[in-house]
Amino acid sequence: GIKIFPNEEDITDIQAQIEGPSGTPYAGGLFRMKLVLGKNFPSEPPKGFFTTKIFHPNVASNGEICVNTLKKDWKAELGIKHVLLVWNTVLIFGKKN
Repeated sequence: GIKIFPNEEDITDIQAQIEGPSGTPYAGGLFRMKLVLGKNFPSEPPKGFFTTKIFHPNVASNGEICVNTLKKDWKAELGIKHVLLVWNTVLIFGKKN
């Protein structure tokens, strides 16, 4: 499952926790993430970071999640729910873009 922890003082800072999906190397793990909404959100995609250390082909050494949906394929109508679902999918189907 996915849990969201909004920051009451800063709505552009959203924390989330995702359970590692069963049937993956991440099963049983709890992964903390940070979603940073820029001043141009939703016109520009948010930045997503794992704050829990994780080895994954779509996660940079600084924790940034690197998938096309959150980069060049971003559409304003996708929204935050879509971003969180992408994060969950990244743990299931990881591959380099």
